[in-house]
Amino acid sequence: IIGASGPPSFYADENEGATNSGYDTDHKSFRSLCRIITGQQLAGSAAVAIYKRLLSIMGSSLDNPYGLTPESILAIADMDCGENHVIEEKLRKPAGLSNAKIRSIIDLSRHYKCGNLSDSFLFDNQITIDVLRDKLCQVKGLGPWSCDMFLIFHAHKPDILPLGDLAVRKGTAKLFGVKGSGKNGALCEKKDLAMLTRIHEPFAPYRSLSTYYMWRCADTKAFNAS
Repeated sequence: IIGASGPPSFYADENEGATNSGYDTDHKSFRSLCRIITGQQLAGSAAVAIYKRLLSIMGSSLDNPYGLTPESILAIADMDCGENHVIEEKLRKPAGLSNAKIRSIIDLSRHYKCGNLSDSFLFDNQITIDVLRDKLCQVKGLGPWSCDMFLIFHAHKPDILPLGDLAVRKGTAKLFGVKGSGKNGALCEKKDLAMLTRIHEPFAPYRSLSTYYMWRCADTKAFNAS
């Protein structure tokens, strides 16, 4: 599976020696979290389409996303006087976002504005994973899965194992040939926690990589057929 899938592309910039300099003014983490929020419970193409609409509202694009900032979101949100008409007409409807997602993005913007979140904090390798998760989960609409996706794909943390992700559990079952406590032998996040943790323990402290290959196992038709 490693030979067929190759290394995960989300570590490419790390391998090429990218640095975190300039993140404070770039709002890279903010845009990454906006993209995660807009894509929650959506298929890949739909998630990209919604995120592109949000960027467009801010005069931005995937190639030039820098207009999407906490300030640009709040400039629209703060025009409202509690009626939500401005948010509805200038943000939610044009972007095609649910009410919950637009509330989450606005709350995320406020966390950045007041300094609870920042690029320097979220990309600081001295901050523990537990502290990062605690801060991120204070944002409305950001749960453990969303936090883990940010930590793997955007903060490039090497030892994240999102057992709440169905595809990770499916890939684990296929690759290691195990059955769990769920329906038809599916692995259950809670009931099979000890088994899942034990299976992935040998990959520590690089369980973000084992996570990636579990996704590939769950998605690769040739592997599944075999």
